[in-house]
Amino acid sequence: MDKEKQLELDIADTIIDRPKGFSVGRRHYYLYPITLGKLFLQKRVIENLDINTELLQANPYVEALRLVETKKEECCLLLTYHTLRTKREVLDNRKVTSRKENFFKAMDKEDLATLIIACLTGDKTPLVIQHFGIDEEMKRMSEVAKAKEDRNTFCFGGKSIYGTLIDAACERYKWTYDYVVWGISYTNLQLLMKDKVSSIYLTDDEMKAVHVNNTNGMIDGNNKISVMNAIHGMDWE
Repeated sequence: MDKEKQLELDIADTIIDRPKGFSVGRRHYYLYPITLGKLFLQKRVIENLDINTELLQANPYVEALRLVETKKEECCLLLTYHTLRTKREVLDNRKVTSRKENFFKAMDKEDLATLIIACLTGDKTPLVIQHFGIDEEMKRMSEVAKAKEDRNTFCFGGKSIYGTLIDAACERYKWTYDYVVWGISYTNLQLLMKDKVSSIYLTDDEMKAVHVNNTNGMIDGNNKISVMNAIHGMDWE
Protein backbone atom coordinates (compact mmCIF):
# COMPACT_ATOMS: atom_id res chain seq x y z
CA MET A 1 0.00 0.00 0.00
CA ASP A 2 1.43 3.39 -1.00
CA LYS A 3 1.65 6.38 1.35
CA GLU A 4 -1.30 8.19 -0.21
CA LYS A 5 -3.70 5.28 0.30
CA GLN A 6 -2.42 4.69 3.82
CA LEU A 7 -2.94 8.35 4.70
CA GLU A 8 -6.52 8.20 3.46
CA LEU A 9 -7.17 5.19 5.68
CA ASP A 10 -5.53 7.03 8.59
CA ILE A 11 -7.82 10.01 7.99
CA ALA A 12 -10.88 7.74 8.10
CA ASP A 13 -9.64 6.14 11.35
CA THR A 14 -9.04 9.61 12.81
CA ILE A 15 -12.55 10.81 12.00
CA ILE A 16 -14.17 7.81 13.69
CA ASP A 17 -11.58 7.60 16.52
CA ARG A 18 -10.91 3.98 15.67
CA PRO A 19 -8.65 2.26 18.24
CA LYS A 20 -6.04 -0.36 17.34
CA GLY A 21 -6.22 -3.69 19.15
CA PHE A 22 -3.56 -6.10 20.37
CA SER A 23 -3.32 -9.05 22.75
CA VAL A 24 -1.03 -9.87 25.65
CA GLY A 25 -1.57 -13.47 26.68
CA ARG A 26 -5.30 -14.00 26.97
CA ARG A 27 -6.10 -10.33 27.49
CA HIS A 28 -7.00 -7.91 24.71
CA TYR A 29 -6.21 -4.20 24.76
CA TYR A 30 -6.72 -1.18 22.53
CA LEU A 31 -4.50 1.77 21.65
CA TYR A 32 -6.93 4.66 22.00
CA PRO A 33 -6.46 8.04 20.32
CA ILE A 34 -4.45 10.47 22.42
CA THR A 35 -6.37 13.32 24.06
CA LEU A 36 -4.88 16.63 25.14
CA GLY A 37 -4.77 15.41 28.74
CA LYS A 38 -2.95 12.19 27.87
CA LEU A 39 -0.60 14.19 25.65
CA PHE A 40 0.67 16.10 28.67
CA LEU A 41 0.97 12.93 30.74
CA GLN A 42 2.95 11.03 28.12
CA LYS A 43 5.15 14.07 27.44
CA ARG A 44 6.95 13.48 30.74
CA VAL A 45 7.52 9.83 29.89
CA ILE A 46 8.77 10.58 26.38
CA GLU A 47 11.25 13.13 27.72
CA ASN A 48 12.71 10.46 30.01
CA LEU A 49 13.17 8.07 27.07
CA ASP A 50 15.86 10.23 25.43
CA ILE A 51 14.61 9.34 21.95
CA ASN A 52 16.95 9.65 18.98
CA THR A 53 14.47 11.39 16.66
CA GLU A 54 16.68 11.02 13.58
CA LEU A 55 16.99 7.28 14.09
CA LEU A 56 13.28 7.01 14.87
CA GLN A 57 12.50 8.50 11.47
CA ALA A 58 15.15 6.54 9.59
CA ASN A 59 14.67 3.16 11.27
CA PRO A 60 11.77 3.17 13.77
CA TYR A 61 12.07 -0.47 14.83
CA VAL A 62 15.79 -0.24 15.65
CA GLU A 63 15.22 2.85 17.79
CA ALA A 64 12.14 1.36 19.47
CA LEU A 65 14.05 -1.82 20.27
CA ARG A 66 16.87 0.25 21.79
CA LEU A 67 14.36 2.10 23.97
CA VAL A 68 12.80 -1.16 25.14
CA GLU A 69 16.19 -2.62 26.01
CA THR A 70 17.40 0.44 27.93
CA LYS A 71 14.17 1.80 29.42
CA LYS A 72 11.60 -0.94 29.36
CA GLU A 73 9.66 0.35 32.37
CA GLU A 74 9.15 3.78 30.79
CA CYS A 75 8.07 2.09 27.55
CA CYS A 76 5.51 0.03 29.44
CA LEU A 77 4.18 3.17 31.14
CA LEU A 78 3.85 4.92 27.77
CA LEU A 79 1.97 1.92 26.38
CA THR A 80 -0.26 1.87 29.47
CA TYR A 81 -1.36 5.47 28.95
CA HIS A 82 -2.28 4.66 25.36
CA THR A 83 -4.46 1.73 26.44
CA LEU A 84 -6.50 3.68 29.00
CA ARG A 85 -9.45 5.61 27.64
CA THR A 86 -11.05 7.86 30.24
CA LYS A 87 -9.73 10.52 32.61
CA ARG A 88 -10.70 8.35 35.59
CA GLU A 89 -8.69 5.40 34.27
CA VAL A 90 -5.63 7.42 33.32
CA LEU A 91 -5.47 9.14 36.72
CA ASP A 92 -6.04 5.90 38.66
CA ASN A 93 -2.51 5.20 39.94
CA ARG A 94 -3.35 1.63 40.99
CA LYS A 95 -4.74 0.77 37.57
CA VAL A 96 -1.82 2.41 35.78
CA THR A 97 0.77 0.64 37.94
CA SER A 98 -0.94 -2.74 37.66
CA ARG A 99 -1.18 -2.59 33.88
CA LYS A 100 2.36 -1.30 33.49
CA GLU A 101 3.71 -4.18 35.59
CA ASN A 102 1.65 -6.68 33.59
CA PHE A 103 3.12 -5.39 30.33
CA PHE A 104 6.62 -5.46 31.83
CA LYS A 105 6.34 -9.11 32.87
CA ALA A 106 4.28 -10.54 30.00
CA MET A 107 5.61 -8.83 26.87
CA ASP A 108 8.78 -9.68 24.99
CA LYS A 109 11.03 -6.95 23.62
CA GLU A 110 10.06 -7.41 19.98
CA ASP A 111 6.30 -7.08 20.55
CA LEU A 112 6.75 -4.14 22.92
CA ALA A 113 9.01 -2.39 20.40
CA THR A 114 6.36 -2.75 17.68
CA LEU A 115 3.71 -1.18 19.93
CA ILE A 116 6.05 1.62 21.01
CA ILE A 117 6.46 2.58 17.35
CA ALA A 118 2.67 2.93 17.11
CA CYS A 119 2.65 5.09 20.25
CA LEU A 120 5.45 7.38 19.07
CA THR A 121 4.37 7.75 15.44
CA GLY A 122 0.59 7.66 15.79
CA ASP A 123 -0.01 11.41 15.41
CA LYS A 124 -0.87 11.97 11.75
CA THR A 125 -1.98 15.59 12.24
CA PRO A 126 0.88 17.23 10.28
CA LEU A 127 0.36 14.86 7.36
CA VAL A 128 -3.41 15.45 7.32
CA ILE A 129 -2.90 19.22 7.43
CA GLN A 130 -0.53 19.01 4.50
CA HIS A 131 -2.76 16.58 2.59
CA PHE A 132 -5.79 18.87 2.68
CA GLY A 133 -3.78 22.05 2.18
CA ILE A 134 -4.88 23.44 5.55
CA ASP A 135 -1.43 24.90 6.16
CA GLU A 136 -1.56 26.82 2.87
CA GLU A 137 -5.08 28.03 3.65
CA MET A 138 -3.88 29.38 7.01
CA LYS A 139 -1.07 31.26 5.26
CA ARG A 140 -3.62 32.65 2.79
CA MET A 141 -5.87 33.82 5.63
CA SER A 142 -2.90 35.46 7.35
CA GLU A 143 -2.06 37.41 4.19
CA VAL A 144 -5.67 38.55 3.82
CA ALA A 145 -5.80 39.62 7.48
CA LYS A 146 -2.73 41.80 6.99
CA ALA A 147 -4.60 43.85 4.40
CA LYS A 148 -7.44 44.61 6.80
CA GLU A 149 -7.11 48.23 7.92
CA ASP A 150 -8.74 48.10 11.32
CA ARG A 151 -6.65 50.25 13.60
CA ASN A 152 -9.28 50.45 16.34
CA THR A 153 -9.39 46.74 17.20
CA PHE A 154 -7.07 45.32 19.84
CA CYS A 155 -6.71 41.67 20.79
CA PHE A 156 -5.65 40.46 24.23
CA GLY A 157 -4.91 37.02 25.64
CA GLY A 158 -4.04 33.94 23.64
CA LYS A 159 -0.66 33.66 25.35
CA SER A 160 -1.02 29.97 26.19
CA ILE A 161 -2.86 26.81 25.21
CA TYR A 162 -5.67 27.91 27.54
CA GLY A 163 -6.67 30.75 25.25
CA THR A 164 -5.55 29.52 21.85
CA LEU A 165 -7.06 26.03 22.06
CA ILE A 166 -9.03 25.10 25.20
CA ASP A 167 -11.08 28.28 25.60
CA ALA A 168 -11.48 28.63 21.84
CA ALA A 169 -12.91 25.09 21.56
CA CYS A 170 -15.18 25.53 24.60
CA GLU A 171 -16.49 28.82 23.25
CA ARG A 172 -16.99 27.67 19.67
CA TYR A 173 -18.55 24.27 20.31
CA LYS A 174 -20.00 24.83 23.81
CA TRP A 175 -18.02 21.89 25.13
CA THR A 176 -17.01 21.41 28.75
CA TYR A 177 -13.40 21.83 29.83
CA ASP A 178 -13.18 18.11 30.64
CA TYR A 179 -14.40 17.11 27.18
CA VAL A 180 -11.84 19.29 25.43
CA VAL A 181 -9.00 17.94 27.57
CA TRP A 182 -10.08 14.32 28.03
CA GLY A 183 -12.93 13.56 25.62
CA ILE A 184 -12.09 14.41 22.02
CA SER A 185 -8.88 13.16 20.44
CA TYR A 186 -6.10 15.74 20.19
CA THR A 187 -5.83 15.21 16.44
CA ASN A 188 -9.53 15.89 15.83
CA LEU A 189 -9.40 18.85 18.20
CA GLN A 190 -6.54 20.43 16.26
CA LEU A 191 -8.11 19.79 12.87
CA LEU A 192 -11.47 21.21 13.92
CA MET A 193 -9.84 24.41 15.13
CA LYS A 194 -7.38 24.80 12.27
CA ASP A 195 -9.85 24.06 9.48
CA LYS A 196 -12.83 25.95 10.89
CA VAL A 197 -14.59 28.16 8.36
CA SER A 198 -13.64 31.82 8.83
CA SER A 199 -14.38 34.93 6.84
CA ILE A 200 -12.75 38.36 6.62
CA TYR A 201 -14.52 41.28 4.98
CA LEU A 202 -12.29 43.56 2.90
CA THR A 203 -13.11 46.85 1.22
CA ASP A 204 -12.30 47.33 -2.46
CA ASP A 205 -9.11 49.21 -1.56
CA GLU A 206 -8.06 46.46 0.84
CA MET A 207 -8.78 43.84 -1.81
CA LYS A 208 -6.32 45.54 -4.16
CA ALA A 209 -3.56 45.00 -1.61
CA VAL A 210 -4.22 41.26 -1.38
CA HIS A 211 -2.32 39.15 -3.86
CA VAL A 212 -4.14 35.85 -3.30
CA ASN A 213 -6.82 34.17 -5.36
CA ASN A 214 -10.37 34.48 -4.05
CA THR A 215 -11.09 30.77 -4.48
CA ASN A 216 -11.62 27.89 -2.10
CA GLY A 217 -12.29 24.17 -2.12
CA MET A 218 -14.65 23.93 0.84
CA ILE A 219 -16.86 20.91 1.38
CA ASP A 220 -20.32 21.61 2.80
CA GLY A 221 -20.58 19.30 5.81
CA ASN A 222 -24.34 19.90 6.01
CA ASN A 223 -24.83 18.62 2.47
CA LYS A 224 -25.02 14.82 2.31
CA ILE A 225 -24.11 14.74 -1.38
CA SER A 226 -20.99 16.87 -0.81
CA VAL A 227 -19.90 14.62 2.06
CA MET A 228 -20.49 11.43 0.06
CA ASN A 229 -18.58 12.86 -2.91
CA ALA A 230 -15.67 13.66 -0.61
CA ILE A 231 -15.71 10.12 0.76
CA HIS A 232 -15.96 8.54 -2.69
CA GLY A 233 -13.09 10.73 -3.82
CA MET A 234 -10.81 8.84 -1.46
CA ASP A 235 -9.23 5.63 -2.71
CA TRP A 236 -10.17 2.85 -0.26
CA GLU A 237 -8.63 -0.08 -2.11
